[in-house]
Amino acid sequence: MVQRSIWRNVMLMSLTGQHVTVIKSCFLRTQGTRRRQWTPSCEEILCTTNRRPCYSKVFFMDGQYYSFEFHPSSTAGDVIQIIKKTIGLQENSLGYALYEMLGNTERSLSNEEKVCDVMAKWERYRSVSKKDYHPSINSSMQPQQHQAFLFKKHLFCDAYINLDDAIEKELLYHQILHSLRSERYPITEMEAIMLTALQAQLELGDYSDNVNDYGSVASHCLPPRFVPNIPHGAVAMHHQSLKGMLPVEAKKAFLNLIQSWPLHRATIFDVMQSFTSNWPRMLWLAVDQNGIHLLEHRSRNILCSHEYESLISFSPNMNSLMIFTGTEKKQSKVILSTSQAFQIATLINEYSEIVKRR
Repeated sequence: MVQRSIWRNVMLMSLTGQHVTVIKSCFLRTQGTRRRQWTPSCEEILCTTNRRPCYSKVFFMDGQYYSFEFHPSSTAGDVIQIIKKTIGLQENSLGYALYEMLGNTERSLSNEEKVCDVMAKWERYRSVSKKDYHPSINSSMQPQQHQAFLFKKHLFCDAYINLDDAIEKELLYHQILHSLRSERYPITEMEAIMLTALQAQLELGDYSDNVNDYGSVASHCLPPRFVPNIPHGAVAMHHQSLKGMLPVEAKKAFLNLIQSWPLHRATIFDVMQSFTSNWPRMLWLAVDQNGIHLLEHRSRNILCSHEYESLISFSPNMNSLMIFTGTEKKQSKVILSTSQAFQIATLINEYSEIVKRR
């Protein structure tokens, strides 16, 4: 018994013993989780060999990023909890997701998906891309896929939003700014003026005669095509009227102005339709907690809406999404062309499940 105890202590103190401890720990954490889809990446193997957790950068909507450590068996849900704790977001804050960014596309990870699996997939893609690289072709002409993780709000339900939480309010503010810049929120010229003035109050403080160009401020909260045409005189006049407004108050007024559009919490997708000549070919599909909505592109004009209770089924494939609405006796079919069909279908399914639980 004594010899066995001594041997155990020697093993734990030795390098081999330390490796055994790490391997045992990894094995125990793997139990009860879904199977791996990809073989471990070189980075994961190196981290495990060095007896340290895996790690990756995670970007936020304000452009900043932090490096987070996690175990090889950690799921997206596990990493979300780590992120929340690190940035000070309340543990019961709901609706957030970890996104996989591949070039100009993004995909929300399911809570059960293993983060190291995604990293292994990226490594495989990079390996294949190197094999397909042709030195004779100009490097600027060859597609380069940027891969990264992004943390942001995914489900915008009333019960999931707490603007009294300063951290959540800041995260949502920067996510809204991104939606404005990427034209996922339709604004009028007057709204563009008011938003720029509020943003100027936030960034610059009270109006000053030294401010003669609002272009830089406008570029932070407006689509690029709006910025050159913003009427600086009108912005200056509104900026003057905000004298004495504190940054917290300016941010609250900014968010209140955004909330004036009923679909301000919807996730917007570019889609194309060919099933009717009465509508434009290019449309917006808005998905929110109330249902799905088809709008004219970059417009607030809603062409039709369907609550989740009226959705019979939906079927995504690589380039299109088929949606059946109505009743079993009288159905209506909508076919939309989009490269984001699976992402849209996942979002519709998630909101539908929330509606069922109400």
